[in-house]
Amino acid sequence: MPNMLAEGVRWFDDWFAVREVAPGIHAIGEPRFHQINWNYLVIGGQRALLFDTGPGVRDILQVVKALTTLPVTAMPSHMHFDHTGNITRFPDVALADLPVLRAFERDGLMQEPGNLFLGHYEGMKWTPFRVSQWWPPGHIIDLGGRRLEVIHTPGHAPDHVALWDAEANVLLAADFLYLGALYAQVPGSDLAQYEAGCDVLLRRLDAGSRIFGAHGMPDAEGRHDAPQLARPDLEALRDTLEKLRNSGETPSRVEVNERMYLLIGPHAYEAWQRAK
Repeated sequence: MPNMLAEGVRWFDDWFAVREVAPGIHAIGEPRFHQINWNYLVIGGQRALLFDTGPGVRDILQVVKALTTLPVTAMPSHMHFDHTGNITRFPDVALADLPVLRAFERDGLMQEPGNLFLGHYEGMKWTPFRVSQWWPPGHIIDLGGRRLEVIHTPGHAPDHVALWDAEANVLLAADFLYLGALYAQVPGSDLAQYEAGCDVLLRRLDAGSRIFGAHGMPDAEGRHDAPQLARPDLEALRDTLEKLRNSGETPSRVEVNERMYLLIGPHAYEAWQRAK
């Protein structure tokens, strides 16, 4: 097997890679998948939470079972196919309690949520699943000795949420912030919401906060690691969005810093344009 992992990251098998990024927080990566997904297992004293389940190319449940024997709740950050691919493998699933998601619930089952899924881009098929719990923005998930706050962070997608562990000073930002190309060109992307979300998150973070995103990229030596960012990266995104709004320009690509850039669709500018 090629040595494609950074120091401290280990192979679980020939697909999944694992790193404990903080006590009780395990990053589960898929460096062989072209989107290089990273999912996060948070383990408390009584139960655990899997934040995002990957594209479903391989069975992530086997990795989770190897890392904890506690009961596990799976929660996707949003409904895009590369975050919900293994969701039906988990009997206990929580979703963000948002009107945009509730609209697709029928008899307790989550039906395919239209443009919130986007599986047709890669031939992924939706399977309805039962929702065990609906957690509204602001809800505190108590895992037993570990508490996570659900934060609604639209911008990339209208149903997107992040998780904040105040005690560990860790933000699981999912697709709101990660390394490489940030997508604001997919259906539902909204730059006004992206900018507002930055302010919501910045109020919680300090200089020592660590941010982990849902997509990684290899370093200069081709090695993969859990994508870690920090408050300056979030500040750079907020400042970039503010400058872009003030400029009145509508480019399809904007550099954020040396680690990130935004890909932007025309529809993402509409809220700003209506506000003029």
